[in-house]
This record gives sequence, C-alpha cells and structure tokens, in this order.
Amino acid sequence: MTLHQYVYSMLIATILCWVSWFFVLFTVDPFQENTVGFSLFYLSLFFALLGTISLISFGVYRYSTSAVLPMYRYVKKSFRNGVALAGMIIFLLYLQEHALLHIWNLSIFFVVLVLIFLFSISTNGSRSSVGHPVLK
Repeated sequence: MTLHQYVYSMLIATILCWVSWFFVLFTVDPFQENTVGFSLFYLSLFFALLGTISLISFGVYRYSTSAVLPMYRYVKKSFRNGVALAGMIIFLLYLQEHALLHIWNLSIFFVVLVLIFLFSISTNGSRSSVGHPVLK
C-alpha cells in the first residue's frame, strides 16, 4: 500500500465513521436503549476520533519535522497517538456519563498520563541511539 492509498483510505474510513456516529447520535434514544446503543455511540466516536487524530498528527509530523525518516514511522507514530488520545477522550466521556468525573480523579488521570509519557521518553531515549543508522 502506498502512502497516498493509506491517506485516502484512512480519510474515507474516517468520514464513514463520522457519518455512522451522527447516525447513532440522531437515531438512538439514550433513554430507551440498553448497553448496545451506548456501545455503538462510544465505538463509532472512538473510530471517528482515531481517524481524525491520526490524519492530523500524520500531517503535522510529515510537514513539520526536518528529520529524514521513512514514512511508515510517521504513520506508526500518528496512529499510536490517535489510539491514545481517542481512548483518553472516550474514557473521560464514559466517566462523565456516570457522574464520576471530578477534579480529583481528573488530576490523578493527568498525573498518570504524565508519568506514562515520561516513562516512555526515558525508555525510548536509551533504545533509539543504539543501532540507528541516522544517529550513528
């Protein structure tokens, strides 16, 4: 799959996910539905956010960095960021739905995210310079 095919297929899939989310939003009655309606709502929103965030972050990575890296690294990094950010948004919406989102657990959530981010930077920093042809 070429880069253009990936971007176009991701764009079409993202548009279809947004259409499905709007369809679920306007046709499912939250007071009459059980867990299936809410699952469809969260699942379609997750995939729509995943595609949107991935495409935006890929564009930012591709046009803002001056490093010469293969495109699959940008795709991998943008997809990983899309999954993480979309998952965080869905998790926060789920907590808000159940009236569990308060300032104290939101603070704990962000502290845990910062710790995970710092841990990933510390582990990737030690591995990235070993055996990398550009950094040697």
